[in-house]
Amino acid sequence: MNDISSMGVVGAGPMGSGIAQIGLTSGMSVVLIDKDQGALDRAVQYIHSRIARLVEKGAIPGEQLDAIRGRLSTSTDIADLASCDVVIEAIIERLEPKQALFSDLENIVSEQCILATNTSSLSVAAIAAKCRNRQRVCGMHFFNPVPLMKLVEVVIAPGTSSEVGEAAHRLSLRLGKVPVTVKDGPGFLVNLQGRAYTTEALAIAQEGVADFATIDRIMRDGAGFRMGPFELMDLTGIDVNYPVTQFIYEGYQHDQRLRTTTQHALLAAAGNFGRKSGQGFFDYGEGRTETPVDKAAGGAELRPRLIGHPPVWEALRTATKLVEGTDVNLVAPVGEDCATICHRLGLDPANTVAVDFTAIERKHLTVMSAIGGSSKAEQVAQWLRGHGFTVEIIQDSPGFVLQRILAMVANLGCELAQIGVGSPADIDTAMKLAQNYPLGPLEWAEKLGVATCHAILVQLQAITGSDRYRPGLWLRRRALLGLSAHTPR
Repeated sequence: MNDISSMGVVGAGPMGSGIAQIGLTSGMSVVLIDKDQGALDRAVQYIHSRIARLVEKGAIPGEQLDAIRGRLSTSTDIADLASCDVVIEAIIERLEPKQALFSDLENIVSEQCILATNTSSLSVAAIAAKCRNRQRVCGMHFFNPVPLMKLVEVVIAPGTSSEVGEAAHRLSLRLGKVPVTVKDGPGFLVNLQGRAYTTEALAIAQEGVADFATIDRIMRDGAGFRMGPFELMDLTGIDVNYPVTQFIYEGYQHDQRLRTTTQHALLAAAGNFGRKSGQGFFDYGEGRTETPVDKAAGGAELRPRLIGHPPVWEALRTATKLVEGTDVNLVAPVGEDCATICHRLGLDPANTVAVDFTAIERKHLTVMSAIGGSSKAEQVAQWLRGHGFTVEIIQDSPGFVLQRILAMVANLGCELAQIGVGSPADIDTAMKLAQNYPLGPLEWAEKLGVATCHAILVQLQAITGSDRYRPGLWLRRRALLGLSAHTPR
């Protein structure tokens, strides 16, 4: 298994074509199989054009063009895969056809040939269930577009041999990818971890804390995500992300941390799939525009009373040249909502505003008030904007928006480490490469502070009474002992 020189790819769609292309450019011979000759013809045209484009860009020497193209052969008969060292399946995402294909491949290829599936969510163990030799079956989950996306999830099923896993890892490196080794399970690593970002945003919206656009802005401007959760779901398609979310939720025995919302289900049922249908969380009928937040608007100077002694008060004093008074009570809760902190400290809810300083280094703040304090929240927001901050106003929420979503992302990442889906480093790497996260999930725990992240979740669970916010054991133990989230067992 050390010398892989020939690769078979079954399925000539976008994924299969992309896998074939990187096999060719890495020096291997590739046999591309599809039942549809027209699909093969289109795939060959696509691959040839992409390789020619790489030559034009100087990524491949021109004298190699004919040799690279010459290493590609196509067929409608899987018997032509007999001499391949590895076969990667990229056919329809349904279990039965994949099982049948792998069973048939066993009768064709050599005993040493590795059989890999590019499934994005189906169990590798289930795909291999009808194979005589399950040890040589693994997952190699590429991401679309294959030539550009660097990550490959090397999925190890219970029956996969360590030798095959190591060979798939080496093959991924040869193909120019960054492999992460992942345990077989619903959603593998990336699709499983990706649930926290979107489902917590859905929960926040369902509670009426903020609208979709506001939540998206907070996550983009405050945390540096390239896309907000709702525009991301509209882009991937609600017909895709809703079923995947349900599949993972059910596969993990209805773990409440993975639960989605009624609104998500209703949009899927209505056919409002996002960009592809013209309507999802946002309306794309005439081109979507988003009203920008007025960052320049300022208000009258305030003389607030600062409650408590959080370190962020010094940063606020410096930024605003603050002189304390009694105009309004300012609090900086961690995981609490404004109502709870008013009750706990005996503060007037009509004259108290909570400020989230999680993103103060990005000059981004979020403010909220308890019932009856909305005018004060607006007044504080205008005052802060006058001092150069971007400020979002939301309804009362335990953990605001940023704290809630980031803590849930971090907690799920820690849970993946706990149950062995991937190593802490691989979990971070995978999400940064596959989903463009500005920080990996466990890196977010470090950024928030492991103890702070744990405290946010403890408060969320206490206030809501929901098991959804229970801190995982990996996070809890490291928070209690003052350790890094990346500390191994």
